[in-house]
Amino acid sequence: MDVILMGLLMIVLLMVFVLLGVHVAVALSISSVIGIWLTIGDFVASVHILSSTAFHGIRSDVYAVIPLFVLMGLLANMSGVSSEIFNSFHVLLRRVRGGLGMATVGSNAVFSTVTGVSVASAAVFSKLAYDPMLKLKYDKKLALGAIAGSSVLGMLIPPSLLFIVYGMLSKVSVGKLFIAGIIPGLLLALLYCAGIYLMAKLKPQLVGGGEIEKKKLDKEDIKTIVKPWSVIVLVVVALGGIYTGFFTPTEAGGVGAFGALLLVIVRRKMNLRVFWNTLIETGYTSASVLLLLIAAQMYSRMLSMTGIINTIDNFVNELSVAPTLLLVIFMLIILILGMFIDSTSILLITMPLMLPFVESIGYDLIAFGVIAIVVVEMGLLTPPFGLVVYSMSSALSNRVSIWDIFRGAFPFVLMMGLLVVILFMFPSLSTWLPSIMG
Repeated sequence: MDVILMGLLMIVLLMVFVLLGVHVAVALSISSVIGIWLTIGDFVASVHILSSTAFHGIRSDVYAVIPLFVLMGLLANMSGVSSEIFNSFHVLLRRVRGGLGMATVGSNAVFSTVTGVSVASAAVFSKLAYDPMLKLKYDKKLALGAIAGSSVLGMLIPPSLLFIVYGMLSKVSVGKLFIAGIIPGLLLALLYCAGIYLMAKLKPQLVGGGEIEKKKLDKEDIKTIVKPWSVIVLVVVALGGIYTGFFTPTEAGGVGAFGALLLVIVRRKMNLRVFWNTLIETGYTSASVLLLLIAAQMYSRMLSMTGIINTIDNFVNELSVAPTLLLVIFMLIILILGMFIDSTSILLITMPLMLPFVESIGYDLIAFGVIAIVVVEMGLLTPPFGLVVYSMSSALSNRVSIWDIFRGAFPFVLMMGLLVVILFMFPSLSTWLPSIMG
C-alpha cells in the first residue's frame, strides 16, 4: 500500500478512535504503531522505533515544568488566596455598575497566574462569585457567563498548561510562550470588563438595577485590597524571573511551587496527609499530560515516516490557497474539534499536522500558538462538550441548567472571537514581549 495513503488512513483511524471515546493517548499510540508497522512491514521494528521516540522525546528536564506548575496551582488554591483576590477586586470595583461581574473577571485573571487550568478556576469561582451576584439581583445568565468566560483566562495568562503542551509540540520556548500570553490575556480580561460594563449600561436590570454604592474606601477596605499581596509577589518573582532570563520555566516552576508551599504552611493549611494527597494529585495530573505528550511524539514520527505532511503541503501549494485563508481554516477545524474533545487532546491531534504548514508560510509560531489556544478555549464554552460548563454545573451542585450556562457564556465566546480577529490583525500583541525578553 502507498505510504502516503497509509498516512491518510491512520489520520482517519485516529479520528474514528476519538469519536468512539477511546482515550486520546491510546488512540494516538495505536494509530502510530499500526501506521509504522504497515509502512516498514516489521511489527517489532515499529515498536522499537516508537519506544525510542518516546524515550528521547520525554527525557529533557524541561518536562519537569508540568508537575512543578501543577503543584504550585494546587498549593495556591489550598491556601485560600482565591477568596482574598475576589474580595479585593470586589472592594475596588463596588462603586462601578456591574462591578461584581468585573471583579469576577479581574480576580479570575489574577488567580489564573497560579493555576493555569480553566476547569479549576471555573469550579472555584462558581462557589465564590455566583451567590454574591445573585444576592445583588444579577441576571442569572450574566452571572454564569462572567464566571465561565473569565475562567478560560487560566489557559492564556501564564503559567498555562496548554502553552507548555504547545511548546513541547512546536519546539518553541515555553518561557517565551508564557510571556506571549500576558498581553492577549489582559486584553481579553479588558474586553470582558468592557462587555459587562456595556451590558450594565444598556440594561441596568442585568446587574440588579439598583443604586451604585457610594461608600468611600476606609482602612478595612484598604486591608482587604492589599491582603492578596503574597500571591502577587509569588507571581511577580516567578514570571519576572522568566522574563528577565534569571529563571528557566522549570526553575520558575520550582520557585513558584516552593513559594506556594511556604504560603500554605504559614497559613496553617498543611499537614502531612494533605501534603501527601496533594503530591498524589499532582502525579495523576502530570502523568496524564506526559502520557499524552509521549503519544503525540509517536504520532508525529509516524506522520513523518509516511510523508503525509509533505504531500499535503504540496497539495495546498498547488491549490494556491492564501496563507490567511489557510490559517482561518485551521482555526475553524480547532473550533469544531473543541465542541467534542478536550483542549490538550485538540493540540496533540492537530498541531503535528498544522505546524509544518504554519512554518512553511512564514507565520510566527508564537503568534499562531496564542491564537490557537484562544480558539481551543472557545471550545470549552460551546456545546456539546463544554468542559468548563460541566465543571461549573458540578461545582454549583446542579442548581442551574447546563443550557443556562451555555447561553450565559455565549456573549463571552463572541468577545473571544473578537480577540482572535485582533490577534490576527496585530500579531505583535503576542510577539512583542517575547522579542525583548532578557
